[in-house]
Amino acid sequence: MRGKTICFTVIFAFLIGCASHLNYEKSSRSDIPFYKRKPPTLEKAIIIDSNGPSLDPKYYQVMGTAEGKVSHVTALMPHCKDATEMLRYEAENVGGDALINVSCTSDTFTGTAKGTVISFYDRKEALKVLKEIKAVIVK
Repeated sequence: MRGKTICFTVIFAFLIGCASHLNYEKSSRSDIPFYKRKPPTLEKAIIIDSNGPSLDPKYYQVMGTAEGKVSHVTALMPHCKDATEMLRYEAENVGGDALINVSCTSDTFTGTAKGTVISFYDRKEALKVLKEIKAVIVK
């Protein structure tokens, strides 16, 4: 009897895992007008944390805002982490170099991350300045 219970539990856990994977939804969107978009680069968009020093606006232009959403069947998934990755993906898609003013809200089954997409005038110089001012960069 004990063996059947363990076998049933394993099968049940496997089915729940499969169901949560099938019902995993991701989406992203932005309000960035086409004239501000740039071709995507191979560089990963960085997230400049608002808890640290901020970059002077003379090093970048604001492209617009973006949003990343995820929903899971299970409450055990990292909602904000996945939503932030979708936000980063959207920023990279429109040619953004970085995200500022990033925030995330989550509940039991969903997460939504929002932020402002920026484009550096000179990426190398902006990254140098960020390092000098010891800005907090989220990996």
